[in-house]
Amino acid sequence: MAERINRPRGTSDFLYDDKRLFDGIEGILDQMASTFGCSKAESPMFEDEGLFVRGVGESSDIVSKEMFKLSVKGEHDYVLRPEFTASINRAVIENKLFASPDLPLKLSYCGPVFRYERPQKGRFRQFNQWGVEFIDRKIDINTALDCVLLLYRSLEKLLGHELLLKINYLGSFEARKNYGAALKDYYASKLDQMCEDCHHRFETNVLRILDCKVPSDVEINKNAPFISDYLLKEDLADFQMIKDTMKTLSIPFKEEPRLVRGLDYYTGLVFEVYDPVNMELGAIGAGGQYGKLMEEIGGPEFEGIGFSIGMERIMLSLDEEKKERIIGSRKALIDYFIIDLRSDKDIVPVIIEDNLRSVGRNVTSASYSKALSGSLKMADRLESRMVLIFDDYNPGQVIVKNMATRDQVYIKADDPDQVVSYLISKEK
Repeated sequence: MAERINRPRGTSDFLYDDKRLFDGIEGILDQMASTFGCSKAESPMFEDEGLFVRGVGESSDIVSKEMFKLSVKGEHDYVLRPEFTASINRAVIENKLFASPDLPLKLSYCGPVFRYERPQKGRFRQFNQWGVEFIDRKIDINTALDCVLLLYRSLEKLLGHELLLKINYLGSFEARKNYGAALKDYYASKLDQMCEDCHHRFETNVLRILDCKVPSDVEINKNAPFISDYLLKEDLADFQMIKDTMKTLSIPFKEEPRLVRGLDYYTGLVFEVYDPVNMELGAIGAGGQYGKLMEEIGGPEFEGIGFSIGMERIMLSLDEEKKERIIGSRKALIDYFIIDLRSDKDIVPVIIEDNLRSVGRNVTSASYSKALSGSLKMADRLESRMVLIFDDYNPGQVIVKNMATRDQVYIKADDPDQVVSYLISKEK
């Protein structure tokens, strides 16, 4: 026997109920996005490496450590996409959507992203993100709140209970520049006690040190300056309006002054959502506002705000009752199930199946190797409404069995069109 080949480490297979659950979650999120005026977008799974180096930032872990580089012919250096925001903004630029008179642009997406990191619960090398990007010349308060509301309300609908929303405000580029200088002053005398990554972040983007997970560095970060002390008056006013509005809308939140997010392009409002029942999963959805991203990748001076939701983390967060509800909503219930037990078979069952499908019915059949009892159990598992049985005891006939009442009738099977007409006429 040949050696078995397993799926790559840090990836998942989605089959049967897992796939139905995934699709059900995506469907609910798509429906929620529609209520906010979003249109669905799709971008390539690989992009030019420069898109993420310039857009996401060379100092981010995604770019410096986690990108999957492709070995391809030609002059381009391609990578599997590690995130969607830069890709969606690239698509907006390339397709000149920024010239649209209908702003803000509201685009939703869903698909796989790829990061080379240590697999663990809720963290994979290939995983799926569902998210949105709202893009405009300037992101106003209403658009920013719409984005946060879409994230919170969507997860609230899926999980069915109150969530933990953490927010912070990174302010304008001027505020970030002043804050960065203060952080450099604070960390300068402490760098020799910190990890190598923090040494690199100190030179490239000092705010990223606040996101370090090394325990000793976390302790040092506890006494670092707060960005709130460096926000401009306009920043403070905008942040206060956001907080006041969320209170009015009964959106529970916690102000988290150390929250910076992991990518270099964030400015303004940043946020993360956690499931209080499954805190070990980390953030199940997160995002924020960005100001210079589109310019960095060759576009106009536009701004954006967006978020992504980890699909696998949502699947891990759902309890069994909610999973069953979502899976049940995605099942393609079988209208007619065909069992052919005859020793000499013909094409009549196949014709009946095809004719039924042509009028919109769901039809499948049992394997020829299955006995009657096993076939009927399969029909039950598939929640089939009616079963058609061909056997040697009733030549020229088909037994039509109602799986709900267990009643059955015998009808002639020599004319497939008449069989289909009879079946449709008897449907209630």
